[in-house]
Amino acid sequence: MEWQPVTVPGEAGGARPVGTGWYRCWVKVPDNWATLGGRDLWVESVTLTIDSSHAAHEAFLNGKRLGGAGSFPPGAKPSDGKPKRYKVPPGGLGKGKWNELAIKVFNPAGLGQFRGNGPSIQGYFLECLFSGEWEYRPGTELPSLGQALEAKPPRAAYDQFHEASRVLFEAQTLVHGERLSPSESLARFELADGLAIETVLHEPLVAQPTHVSFDARGRLWVSHYVQYPYPAGLRQISRDKYYRAKYDRQPRPPPHHTPGRSRVTVHDDTDGDGAYDTHKVFADKLGLANAALPGRDGVWVMHTPHLLFYPDRNADDIPDGDPVVHLAGFGFEDTHSVANGITWGPDGWLYGAQGSTVSCRVTRPGIDPPGAPGFISRAAWFGVITPSRASSRFSPRAAATCSGWSSTPMAACSPVTTAEARAAFTTSKAGFTSSRAKARASSGRRTIRSRSANCR
Repeated sequence: MEWQPVTVPGEAGGARPVGTGWYRCWVKVPDNWATLGGRDLWVESVTLTIDSSHAAHEAFLNGKRLGGAGSFPPGAKPSDGKPKRYKVPPGGLGKGKWNELAIKVFNPAGLGQFRGNGPSIQGYFLECLFSGEWEYRPGTELPSLGQALEAKPPRAAYDQFHEASRVLFEAQTLVHGERLSPSESLARFELADGLAIETVLHEPLVAQPTHVSFDARGRLWVSHYVQYPYPAGLRQISRDKYYRAKYDRQPRPPPHHTPGRSRVTVHDDTDGDGAYDTHKVFADKLGLANAALPGRDGVWVMHTPHLLFYPDRNADDIPDGDPVVHLAGFGFEDTHSVANGITWGPDGWLYGAQGSTVSCRVTRPGIDPPGAPGFISRAAWFGVITPSRASSRFSPRAAATCSGWSSTPMAACSPVTTAEARAAFTTSKAGFTSSRAKARASSGRRTIRSRSANCR
């Protein structure tokens, strides 16, 4: 059978070929998508998106299967009809070549079709929409695949990329990169003279850890940011090329949230041999929870967009009740840059940081009146807290353009009345605005640090 030209996605409601067949096009990608050399952000960020109402489909790139949905005859089963994203493995694209994309489909009644603008390929900043001319051939016979071409094909060839803006969603199947065993990883460390390294925890006891802290008993607390990068239960409605996204709603705090995969665990070395031998889960099914800090009769958890306090007065590692929301309104447009890194300062304040690619409008539930403007900013180091909601003080410390993923000081607190807290918060906002203006005026200075009038 010969390949015939067709248009994708085609007219809505138009007739499509019945049965099993193949669609094909070619794409020439930016060179840095296909340049291998260590762990490269550009190479490892490439995905293929297919939004199809066909009963089943399989995707192949240069002859290698990327994934599929549903199943083909004789035991045909329909897919769930949802869009699918497939990771393009490093090395899967040819540099400077026209890479072949082939999609096998099963269309039992001729009603299935590619939705939206057709399939697309996305990288870190750019994307290409395969909307227009394709080739099609019917039949179940496997065509000769894997034909990355040096010369541009006469038809169905795409090389026009633009800033990525298509909404993203979690892949149906998570694809792991290359991995070593814990012992193999340890053996590959190269240490300077006089240094030693030991394994204290490893997968599966820890997964995507973003924060560790210690309690007064010397135990290790680990925050597993497993829900990253997609907020649980939310639908992305738009984004820009920097992955700053807008979602259909704001997440609610636990226990009213959509359960996610993040968790907080605590680990102890009971026999003093240097290896943690007891492991507990303090809180699980969390969303964008990236940091946990024990102290003041409980555990503080940065669960964006909220700063939570889980009371645990008897220190049995079981929360005494639902968490208390001390701050709300931290941004999560870029879940790589959310408020994080909470730590205790020597002054008894709680400190942390927020990155420059998210914005915030921080308020104090139970203290600020409804509709309060809150504290509005991008990149900031901010300060909080006392155990009593009626005496919480939030104090922004500084603003600058920075990554903000660190344990940089956040902010602090001391016992104050509600009226004093409100007055201090208002003054702190004014002081912070001044600091931010100074930061803009200081060229060549990467970070700006300044105390507001009420920081103690």
